[in-house]
Amino acid sequence: MTLNQQTSVGPLASDALPTQSLAPSISFRDLVLMVYRRRGLALGLFAGIFLTVAVVTMLMPSVYVARSQVLLKKERVNNVISATESAAADVKPQLTEEVLNSEIEIIKSSYLLREVLRAAELYQRIVIPPEDKQLTEEQLLEVAVLTLKKALECQIVPKSNIIQISYESEDPQLAAQLVNEIGRHYVDRHLQVHESAGVYSFFQNQAEALQDTVRQLSEALQQFEAEHGLIAPDKQRELLLQQLKDYESQWSLARANAETAGKQVAFLEKQLAAAPERMQAQSDQVSQAAYEALVNQLAGLKKRYAQLLEGELKPEDPQGRLAKSLKGRIAQMEEALLRAENAPPPEVTSDINRAVLDLSAELTRTRASLIGYQAQEQELQSGIVLLKERLAILENAKLTHENLLRELELLRNNHLLYAKKQEEARISEALDREKVANVSIVDPASVPIAAVRPNRKLNLALGLVLALLVSLGTTLGLGFFDKQIRSSNDLERQLHLPFIVAIPEGQWPPELLLEESLANDGVPKS
Repeated sequence: MTLNQQTSVGPLASDALPTQSLAPSISFRDLVLMVYRRRGLALGLFAGIFLTVAVVTMLMPSVYVARSQVLLKKERVNNVISATESAAADVKPQLTEEVLNSEIEIIKSSYLLREVLRAAELYQRIVIPPEDKQLTEEQLLEVAVLTLKKALECQIVPKSNIIQISYESEDPQLAAQLVNEIGRHYVDRHLQVHESAGVYSFFQNQAEALQDTVRQLSEALQQFEAEHGLIAPDKQRELLLQQLKDYESQWSLARANAETAGKQVAFLEKQLAAAPERMQAQSDQVSQAAYEALVNQLAGLKKRYAQLLEGELKPEDPQGRLAKSLKGRIAQMEEALLRAENAPPPEVTSDINRAVLDLSAELTRTRASLIGYQAQEQELQSGIVLLKERLAILENAKLTHENLLRELELLRNNHLLYAKKQEEARISEALDREKVANVSIVDPASVPIAAVRPNRKLNLALGLVLALLVSLGTTLGLGFFDKQIRSSNDLERQLHLPFIVAIPEGQWPPELLLEESLANDGVPKS
């Protein structure tokens, strides 16, 4: 059947079919045929990709990782300067994440890596300069430091105070040696970074200066106590207050007695003025009873004066002033008695009033008592004023004394604190000299046996999968976009028409097929 005949038959056949036709689908057989027709290409791609991956994997150098772990402990901390010892004792070392990250930065610092590479001349094994470039040792060292810093990894082990140091290299012995050298140099660098140079001398100078200040202040305090007579200021203040209270009580009593004596004098004077001056058989002179009363009063004053003298009071003491007053009163009374003794004998007449004489004697005694009470009141008043002045002086001296004591106690506490810090600084410097740190290598690096890269088994498996996918994808893609018709499925896919019948080549004449088709459709033969 020719192509023209097929196109002429197509519309007639399509008229007998439904207007809606389904799009052709690709079966699994078609996919297999696509791959089978291009099996050479698929096998070539598969073999090429897989062999390429295998060769590259085998030629890749093995990379080894050496690891070491460093433990940071809390025993050693920096000295803390504080005003009080308790405040310094409250400071406790804490290894926070910031502290651990700071230690990681110390490990990865260029200074430490430079010292590590220079110590064992390991930079010559890390960097191989090209032949066309001639680098100096310092330049080669800096390049090695940058290379080492990129390959060096430091991580904090979760929930611990451990830092893990790892380094990747194609040489397992070089990796282990580098990691161990980094750990060893890190311990020394940690001591250098955290040590405080001059701390011991600082605390020593401060302690000596405070000791001199304490000694000077102690001498000034002793001199102040001697000048103001301070032995026990609180007790002395209590004694002065008690003495002042006694003086005030005595002054109140003397004042009351003086008021009573004054009233009695006024009463006696009134009585004496109302009594008649003369009566029969009375004397014009003072009676013997008045004389005896003066003698008794003089004896009482002498007795009181003797008691005051036995107390051995100082002249500036208030009671010393009272003794002087008593001595003057005794002298006055002795003079009055002497005049009475030297007076002429009384003339007895029949018209002297004895009541007037008694009133006169009583008035004399009362006036003498009033004078004594008034003198006692004045002396006690002077003593009270003096005691108040002494109390005010003692209060001021006590306040100054307390301030000096507080200052001295503060200086002594600071001196003890600085002495303690001096000892801590001495111990810390001794530990630094002996290289005793709060950092230790808990797990030194060993020479790794197994390489971490490349994973040859995994690479070969991935290469196999990649080769298979690429080969199948390429053949299927070429088969799907191929315009050459080899089967009825190819015809349906390209023409988007359903396949009805296939006429084998050379079986029937084309006219017969056309006539039978028209006869079946009811169309007249041509």
